[in-house]
Amino acid sequence: MVARLRTSPVPLPLIALAAAAAVLVGGVSGVKPVYGVAVAFGLVFVLVVVGDLMLGVYAMVLFAFLETLSQFGGLSVAKVVGVVLAVSWLAVIGSGRRDIPNLLVDRPGLSYLLLLFVGWTAASVIWAPVQGDAVTSVTRYALNAVLIPIIYTAVRDRRDATRLLAVVVGGAAVAAISGIVSAPGTAADATRATGTVGDANELAAALVIGMAVSAAFAVNRHVASPWRLLSVLAAGLCLLGILLSLSRGGLLGLAAAVVVAVFVAGRWRPQVMAGATAVVVMAVGYFALFASLPAKERVTNVGGGTGRVDLWTVGWRMVQDHPVRGVGTGQFQTSSVHYLLQPGAIQRGDFILSQPKVAHNTYLNILSELGVVGTALFGAVLLFSLGCLLLAARELRADGDERLEILVRGLLAGVGGYLVTLLFISENYAKLLWVVLALGPAMLAVVRTRAPGPPGDADAERDAPPVAVPA
Repeated sequence: MVARLRTSPVPLPLIALAAAAAVLVGGVSGVKPVYGVAVAFGLVFVLVVVGDLMLGVYAMVLFAFLETLSQFGGLSVAKVVGVVLAVSWLAVIGSGRRDIPNLLVDRPGLSYLLLLFVGWTAASVIWAPVQGDAVTSVTRYALNAVLIPIIYTAVRDRRDATRLLAVVVGGAAVAAISGIVSAPGTAADATRATGTVGDANELAAALVIGMAVSAAFAVNRHVASPWRLLSVLAAGLCLLGILLSLSRGGLLGLAAAVVVAVFVAGRWRPQVMAGATAVVVMAVGYFALFASLPAKERVTNVGGGTGRVDLWTVGWRMVQDHPVRGVGTGQFQTSSVHYLLQPGAIQRGDFILSQPKVAHNTYLNILSELGVVGTALFGAVLLFSLGCLLLAARELRADGDERLEILVRGLLAGVGGYLVTLLFISENYAKLLWVVLALGPAMLAVVRTRAPGPPGDADAERDAPPVAVPA
């Protein structure tokens, strides 16, 4: 007798969806095979992210460091990933499972702040001179803001938190390598490294976080030796990338990260002070002994004509004109021309007339566009995130989990330096900024919801049943 194989019937909608996907891939491949391959990989990625939100978060964090690599034929892969993440998160939250971390339930205060911030940006469309730009700005803010509840839900335990920080190190290392490779090879050149981030100042800002977290992995005795060695290499690459970017804001951010690291080091303060001294010596030594003369002049000439001070002057005029409501979200570049012909010297009018630039200061950019109200809401979200990181470090010390405590303290140092770099670049739409804002509440949540093992040991956590995140 021949045994008959019993199979469960495949749902008809699933068959239709698979057929439609096959037709799509086939049709695109007929136009251009490379696009067909891209669509096929994209569909697979969608299925993977729907199955595990954390994988999508890893991809989003990597794209924060690999901005130029996320562009495919004019399409931003990072935006597609963001939309897929948002849809998958809504499916997870809508499943009704009570064991799923939900920011809306666990942190209603932060949730209301985010809703109010996005709502205020939407309201500013009413008084924005160019409403098309304002709507685009609202959309970008909303997609970025939703990263906070998504990451909160995706990071399920301390192992996920550690791996997410490892992805930060990996992304920063790749960005640093690309910047180093693209750096000039002649002693007379002052061309700046931009790497996969696409801008020298933004590269330096990202590498400040990468270097701090890499250093935390490198000195962590609870991390396996091979990974510690790779972290040492990553930290060195990040430092060199910051130096080759010739970013004065990046160097100030590096200095701020060093200072913050000393303050948040706790019982490791003597070792951190020694490491901080070594970093300062290497940075000063590079510009004293190895950097080209044009590079030295660019870094030391704080009065250079980059136009940043002129943009700040115009931005402050906007604040004075509309202190409460601002000129409207996404309106800095289009509105700056109306604040040019006022008392006060402006040297780089081309950055306002023919080549309008952003404010080159995240905080001023938000203040001028969204006024005191929008800035207060954004500042509250920022302070809430920082407070969560500080509480997480304190509670990890009480738990005796040295491994994650060191990593969180390193993250704090990196975030402190990164926030200083925001004084010189406009990163209000940057994915990295919103990922940073998401890490605070996510870290505190996993610290409070998982039972710790012995100091530096994750055996208790591995033995505990994982918190399932259904698709």
